[in-house]
This record gives sequence, structure tokens and C-alpha cells, in this order.
Amino acid sequence: MIALRLLPLLCLASADYWPGFKTTFGPVPGVGDAFKDRPRTATDAEAAGWQLIDSCNGVWLGSRYGDPADPSLVMIYDVAGYIAGVQSGLRLADCDLSVNPVDTMDAYQTLESDSDFFGEPVYFTTVYFSDPAVICNGGRTEEDFQADGTGDRLTMQLGATPDTTMDVPLTQEAADADSVWYDHYCFVAMGDHYLQFDYTPDQACTDPLPLQLIFNEGVLNGFVWQHIATLPGTKWEHPDINAIGVIVDRPPTCIPELIAYPGLSTMHHFFYDTPWLTVCPLKYDRRSVSGYKNIMKM
Repeated sequence: MIALRLLPLLCLASADYWPGFKTTFGPVPGVGDAFKDRPRTATDAEAAGWQLIDSCNGVWLGSRYGDPADPSLVMIYDVAGYIAGVQSGLRLADCDLSVNPVDTMDAYQTLESDSDFFGEPVYFTTVYFSDPAVICNGGRTEEDFQADGTGDRLTMQLGATPDTTMDVPLTQEAADADSVWYDHYCFVAMGDHYLQFDYTPDQACTDPLPLQLIFNEGVLNGFVWQHIATLPGTKWEHPDINAIGVIVDRPPTCIPELIAYPGLSTMHHFFYDTPWLTVCPLKYDRRSVSGYKNIMKM
């Protein structure tokens, strides 16, 4: 921890430039899916074996690429081939709708077809990183991509078409001023988490959006999908009650019940090249150290 505190300059990031895109928190960067780079152009995605699902289909914007064996991460590119967003997929077979009714929640969308995802019905959560107005209409230019990197916004789709969206705060100051986001805990190699859990014990766990924001040095460092299900695949993290305790401040009483069944699945997404160097204010050090071994089990 002391060594990490000596690296403040390495974690500074501009609020208007995201140089990378990685997913999944893990103990050793680069091992397995821990902090793994994801392709930021359609050309790179195709070279890495990602397959085109569809393009600008009316339900979502952009060209969607995925791994037929794993819907957990779907990459979205604009018509010019630059990264424009990402999706998180939940096979209907992996969901218990009596506990987590994704079929009635605005945060989840589906094509309502047997061919949703390479022949399987899947529900998706969706965020865009660039202006939705240009994703299917020309896309970004090379100059835009060089200037902004991965993107310049985090816009979540909240309906059956991309007409209904919500922009999330890009700075910690803006998040503090927004009544729907609550400051929770910071954790090393992640950042300061903001969730829609409001610190009340009786809050329903299906009320908040399945989205967490993570900040570092006051600017958005990335985000986290959180789903009520035990989802298969190596990209997912599966927090237990100890891990929850070092991320969520005063979690509602429904959390322990959901950990028991049907489980929780999260996936961190990072916009910077070295997120494992993210540090926390001194007040979090003891919590981070005491919880580190437990959170490594995710």
C-alpha cells in the first residue's frame, strides 16, 4: 500500500480523454481476463475473432460484435468502425425472473426473438461512449478518435429503443450533486464506487440501475455492471458478502439473500491503461487491506 501511494502521477487522468478500454478486476493484470484489453475498432475486433451480430437494428445503435459462446460482453462500434459502446448480456436461461425480472425492467433490452444472440434469447444492458446521433450516421472521424479515445460520455439506454437514454456524471463533483447517485467505498485498483443504493436497509435490490460508476482523482475511471444472477464465463466477478462489505456502504438487507440465491455477478470496465495503479484516500486503506484477500475471490 505504501508503494502504491508513491505513484500519484501515474493514475492522473484527464476528464476528457480515455486512452484505453479494459474489463474485469483480478489479482494479476494480464492473467486470464484480469484487466484485459478490449478492441477499440471493428477491424481489431474482427482480427481478434469477434463476430458481427448485427448493425443499427433499431433496438440498439451501432454494429455489435460478440463471442457466440459468451454473451457477457458485446462490443459496439459506430459505422466508421470506432468503439461506440458496450453491452452486458444475460442469457434468459441464466436468469430467475421471479427474483430479477429483467423482462420488465427498462435497463434491460432484448430483440424478443430466438435469434437475439447467435440463436439464443439474451437480455442486454447497454451504454454508449460517443454521441448517439452519429453512431449510425457517419460515426466518429479519425481525428475524433485520436482526440477522445474510447469516448467522451457514458450514456445508458433505458428503453426498448435508443431514443430513451440517461447521461451519467463524468466527474465526482457532478455525481455528488446528482440525487440518484450515492458515494460508497473506494477500493485499490478499482476506484471510488458510486451506486444507486441509498444506504437504507429496506431498499429493494431491483430498484437501482444495474450500474456502478467508478471515479479516480475526481473523474470517471470506468463503470461496473451488476446483475442478480450467477452468470457463467471468465469475464465475470462474483462478489461474496466480504467483497460487498468493502464496496457497498450500508448495503440493503436483500443483498445477503441474493448472494445465497441466485448470486451476484459484476464486471468492471476501465477507460485507462493502468487501472491497477488506482489508489484510494488514506481513510480507505485499512478497509482495502483487510478486504483484499476476500475480494480476490470474485
